[in-house]
Amino acid sequence: MQKPITHIAIFVGDAIKNIITGKKTVEGRFSYDRHLPYGAVKKSDLILLKQSGGPIIGQAEVENVLYFDNLDGEKIGKLRQEYGEDMCMNDLFWSDKQKSRYGTIIFLARPRRYLTPLAFHKQDRRAWVVA
Repeated sequence: MQKPITHIAIFVGDAIKNIITGKKTVEGRFSYDRHLPYGAVKKSDLILLKQSGGPIIGQAEVENVLYFDNLDGEKIGKLRQEYGEDMCMNDLFWSDKQKSRYGTIIFLARPRRYLTPLAFHKQDRRAWVVA
């Protein structure tokens, strides 16, 4: 069995709060091209939860992961029906992702907030980093 990998995922809005409280149990990342985390995340990996422009404030483990390619609007609609409620994403998110061709659906487990946030300075626009 491969050793778990640590990832740093950057979130906006209330996503981290929703993960830590258990409201958001599935993370979805969609893109037109193959961008991380596509193909890089596996069961038992650790995801550090970083607020955009802020510190790492918690973590969650990967319970399972699904990868999708050759997506189109219809397939994305089906993914929204299947996982949308657990992803806690608004209509604007789904509208913005209609032209995505690749998708990563990550099932999150055992989320926790850190007592002391961890500083992590990042100067680029990547939304996902393999640590």
